[in-house]
Amino acid sequence: MINLHSLTLSCEYQPFVNPHDQSIDGYEALARFYLPNGQAVAPNLVFEQLHESSVALAAVEYQAKAFQLQHAPREQRLFINVDPHAVNGPYTEKLLTLLSGYQHITVEIIENTCISDADLANQLFRQFKEANINVALDDIGAPHSLLSVDLMLNVDFLKFDRYWLTLIEQHQGIQLLAALVEFAKRTGKQTILEGIETEAHLAFAKSIGVDFVQGFLFKPWFIRPSGTQALCLG
Repeated sequence: MINLHSLTLSCEYQPFVNPHDQSIDGYEALARFYLPNGQAVAPNLVFEQLHESSVALAAVEYQAKAFQLQHAPREQRLFINVDPHAVNGPYTEKLLTLLSGYQHITVEIIENTCISDADLANQLFRQFKEANINVALDDIGAPHSLLSVDLMLNVDFLKFDRYWLTLIEQHQGIQLLAALVEFAKRTGKQTILEGIETEAHLAFAKSIGVDFVQGFLFKPWFIRPSGTQALCLG
């Protein structure tokens, strides 16, 4: 069990890269947490524990987004992740107000693994679109995720999970990905392939026609703010 009260909060910005000319077209902001001795704590462990308290989860989610916006690279497209469970309540309007003040924001939402999560994601999508905030559907194709046709039809960006890179040698899997990329092009959406770690991955991304890529191949371009702040649990 992690002592959440002892943690400090920071973030990391990972670039979206054009696979053809390797120009940067924006960043995804990811939460980072540290113990008092400076040791990093895996974010998934922190959020798993936060899910035990809806109040603490909502408070930390809002604090993380405020920190990410404050330290974000200026004049760049910025993607942030939003957990539907964290804004299903009184923090929703507060978060919408915060995000609406940032010109180049896109919210990534995940449907997760059950119907109730998918319903929450669809509800959250409608609220962000009503606030004129772009929305990306994250983790498409991940083994644990569901896929909502409504979200696929209406979001602005499709983000494909790194799992697709395990299917490079499987004809049917690649044909499905190619069809989804073509669907995005025909409907005015942009596509991002996650998990790019090698030049072979990058070459595959070029061949499949995605708009942008993301991954540890571009780690030298990751950005981290110099400061941290104490974690507030509400």
